Amino acid sequence: PDTGQPIERKSGRFGPYLQIGEGEDRKMASIPKDIGELNLEWAVKLLSLPRTVGNHPETGEPIIATIGKFGPYLKHEGKYARLTTTADVFETGMNAAVVKLAEAAAGGGRTARGAQAPLKVLGNHPRTEAEIKLMEGRYGPYVTDGTTNATLPKSIEKDQLTLEEAASLIDARAAAAPATKKKKAPAKKPAAKKAPAKAAAAKDGEAKAAPVKKAPAKKAPAKKAAPKKKAAAE
Repeated sequence: PDTGQPIERKSGRFGPYLQIGEGEDRKMASIPKDIGELNLEWAVKLLSLPRTVGNHPETGEPIIATIGKFGPYLKHEGKYARLTTTADVFETGMNAAVVKLAEAAAGGGRTARGAQAPLKVLGNHPRTEAEIKLMEGRYGPYVTDGTTNATLPKSIEKDQLTLEEAASLIDARAAAAPATKKKKAPAKKPAAKKAPAKAAAAKDGEAKAAPVKKAPAKKAPAKKAAPKKKAAAE
């Protein structure tokens, strides 16, 4: 309405989107799944993003509301806070924005760029009492109880998901998970064999010394008898 340019609806790699203008001046916006029927009013709103909520009362820096790869969120000085619906991008006021940013900062910060912040807290599991949350993941929405994650089937809309359905999905996923195999303990090495005792050892463990034989004494050589003198002639 403001520019007189046509708004086109197209399909891309990541789903349907809107485009206005051509070339370097073109502007595009993804079409969220939670807006119902797309009309001209919604198209104009989506193409007008990002929206400036206002300047933060403490820092004086602007708070921005927009839609990213993981859904709607608020941005302020490099910090992020997730918004629940696309409508929140256009309806969130300054007070609510400040509160959401403060809660996100207390919970660890950059919640809009990952799946840390839940889309919805469904309640406690009827059997385990664990809190079940609806999350937005890289491959679509899923539910988690903090231990087991279960992807939502296409037959269930995330906006109509009940606590009972979420608990059933988690239980089914946990039952289908393969049991963790315990590692076998390493086999013990056989004890080293002791070297055999020397043959010279005595039965009681004390080696008895063999008696030393005395060498036979050598006999002295016999002396030769002196020759007898002949008697002198008379």
